[in-house]
Amino acid sequence: MTAPDSAAEIQKLAHQLGVEPTRLAALTGVPAGDLRILRTQIADALFEADKPRFAKIAALSKAVPTAVAARLTEYAMPPLLAARTAELIEPRRAADLVGRLSDGYLADVSAAMDASRAAEVVAEIPADRIATIGAELARRAEWVVIGGFVAHVSAPALAAAVQVFDGEQLLRIGFVLDDKDRLDDVSQLVTDVQIDAMLAAASKHGLWTELDDLLAHLTADRAGRMRDRFGVAPAKIVAATQAAAASGRLSQDSLAKLTA
Repeated sequence: MTAPDSAAEIQKLAHQLGVEPTRLAALTGVPAGDLRILRTQIADALFEADKPRFAKIAALSKAVPTAVAARLTEYAMPPLLAARTAELIEPRRAADLVGRLSDGYLADVSAAMDASRAAEVVAEIPADRIATIGAELARRAEWVVIGGFVAHVSAPALAAAVQVFDGEQLLRIGFVLDDKDRLDDVSQLVTDVQIDAMLAAASKHGLWTELDDLLAHLTADRAGRMRDRFGVAPAKIVAATQAAAASGRLSQDSLAKLTA
């Protein structure tokens, strides 16, 4: 695993623990695979610790109409409790329940949910709703949350969500994707304007690690569009990118994908 992989895993672990990534600086250099195992172990331990309580609430929710359950959920349940309960409900009922929650509350629930534990539920959420909640999570800079959901949303939902993100957001989300294979899907969905914005964001915000990671996970064919857009990028962006490569902030392999 590369250094960017480890940096991304530290971001995900920090989100899970509710701390800033800088608090986990001691883990810098630990292989990404080991960090991923640790993150999974912590998630399992936290879930199992309170599973009996979540299971009781999930069972109770089945006894009332979905509309009533949705109203009670939003009125009385903290988002974390609602998220864990949704992970234990039959997927179609959970998706129906999710569809009746307000956008703001659903964003709160999404931020507390482990998408991998509710993959079937996530896949059932309509595309327009995914896009709306994705935009709200991006406004909150919940990159790790969005990155976890991308692996499980439907193809139409992914297409709808990609449309609402700008270049900076796409770079930050791509960096922490749980399923890097989906980068190829995303690369087919982004517009030239979004690619231009990604290159500009890397230069403006110093997101060279994020750009490096993106290029490393794209096939040569998929990287071709970025190369084409880099070829017509403003001189200051080209110069900043070359300077980043010269200083080691961007790999020479990535620079070659942009210029070859």
